[in-house]
Amino acid sequence: MLLSIHSILLTTAILAGQLIKLPIAVNSGSTLLDLVVGGLCLFGIWKSKFQLNKPPIYILTGFGFVVITFISLLLTPLNLSNPERLISFLYILRLGIYLLLGWLIYQGSIPLKPKIPQVLLESGIGLAILGLLQLIFLPNLGFLISQGWDPHFFRTASTFLDPNFLGAYLVLTLLVILKIKNDKIFFVITYLALLTTFSRGAYLAFLVSFGIFSIVKKSFRLGVITILLFTGLMLGFFTYEHLVATPRGVDRTKSAEFRLDSWQQGLHMFEKHPVLGVGFNAYRFALKEYNLADEQFIGSHGATSNDSSLLFVAATTGSLGLLSYLFWLGTCCWYGWKKNPVLLAGLLGLIAQSFFANTLFYPTNLLWIILLAVVKYQDVDG
Repeated sequence: MLLSIHSILLTTAILAGQLIKLPIAVNSGSTLLDLVVGGLCLFGIWKSKFQLNKPPIYILTGFGFVVITFISLLLTPLNLSNPERLISFLYILRLGIYLLLGWLIYQGSIPLKPKIPQVLLESGIGLAILGLLQLIFLPNLGFLISQGWDPHFFRTASTFLDPNFLGAYLVLTLLVILKIKNDKIFFVITYLALLTTFSRGAYLAFLVSFGIFSIVKKSFRLGVITILLFTGLMLGFFTYEHLVATPRGVDRTKSAEFRLDSWQQGLHMFEKHPVLGVGFNAYRFALKEYNLADEQFIGSHGATSNDSSLLFVAATTGSLGLLSYLFWLGTCCWYGWKKNPVLLAGLLGLIAQSFFANTLFYPTNLLWIILLAVVKYQDVDG
């Protein structure tokens, strides 16, 4: 299947990951993907002559959540400066334009619908290949500490610069490969990249996604393969622990302690402001104002959100935002159950991982959900 200029732009933007970024503030900025999605939306609005049809339910409920995020920021209890308000608002804008992209593709204003499976397939395989090359030629990412990134060693991070978020996208890619190509070589390459992320959260996402897919498809064979492949992932992780992490003095239990601290921070914010939270994407500023973290952590990329997606929503948009967000997830799951089991399996896997990393709000994962919701299951073929 030949790619159009729109799909080439989108595939390239996904592959660029965090490498091409327009800086806005410290550790904040718009990636090439954000810019491409925004540009495609402008093209789609122009082509549709500003005539938008009624959106599907999963887009409508998504915009409902966007409204709550805007209100939460507007009524934030924090003493935010104008630049801080702008930074927080830009992430609401990002969420809105990603949903708008799905809407415009759905109504045909952007001719991407037939190309979506290929975009998701080629971007995922490309990230896997780039990740394995990074693992071979650049295994030590410690030099990125000065830019706010974690110092990962001998872990596949690819252009995302984060093994956990990369692992999530690779799991989604494996699902697409299984449905579109069923190509053993591509599957093995992507599986090896997932294995070498050594991300327990991504492994959990794999188990849940492929387990759900095998149940929906009523495939005992796929269920057995899922268990075997998951066992391989866990064996790889324990090998990494004993041969790489422990000899270098890397204590992986500390990551669990940091995650627990992150959960406690989110709960503190939610308990303090249970209705509308501290304001969407004002999480870093709340950490500083309430003295919930030290300056070093506040300056890192990890300070922008909670390690749990649902706690992030609860802390920043309160119970109203959490209910609205859960309603959006519910409509996406319902649509997946009715129209596209690949979407259902992938989304449930992301939800499982999202308790340990904010995978649901990572741009590529968010885009995957929205794009795959546009196509029906029978259309996901090569």
